[in-house]
Amino acid sequence: MTPAAGSPSELRLRAAQRLRPAHSPEQAAAIAVDALAALHALASSPTQAKDALALLHELQVHQVELELQAEALRDSRLDLESALQASGERFDGLPIACFTLDEQLVVHDLNRRAADALGMDPGLAQGLLLDGFLSAPQAQALRALIARMQPGEPVRELPLQLLARDHSVRQGSLRLSRAAHAPLVLGCFWEAA
Repeated sequence: MTPAAGSPSELRLRAAQRLRPAHSPEQAAAIAVDALAALHALASSPTQAKDALALLHELQVHQVELELQAEALRDSRLDLESALQASGERFDGLPIACFTLDEQLVVHDLNRRAADALGMDPGLAQGLLLDGFLSAPQAQALRALIARMQPGEPVRELPLQLLARDHSVRQGSLRLSRAAHAPLVLGCFWEAA
């Protein structure tokens, strides 16, 4: 049975493999037993017992440090997963259609409102080209606008008509912004009332 990813036993196995890549787990266990026997032999010798005990203490301290680091990493991972889920729920709950695009107009992320505006299931819309929902001149204008946009500059707006998969036409305005150090552009479609 393979240990769970990130578990202490899986990390131990990976560490042992890095130290002794040519040895099997059984051979690594035998080497560990030999190392403990050598440590025991050192501790049994009156002249070297003090050094052996100091070495053993140092190894125990390192082991506890690693366990604390692993615990901190697990806690951080849980916190990040929770924050990501909360952020996704907020994004999905926005009252406007929002999505991220790259310069080729590939839809990377979108909320439920954006999927509804495209007349599609959110999972199916990811990875599609937005220009499939636009007239050719609008797709060209949108590509040109995104190519000119610089990170951190004010929001740009473009009148737009979405041609949804259900053949409905959604008239509105697309507002775009590009965050600093982000290859994607955030687009929010405000449907005209």
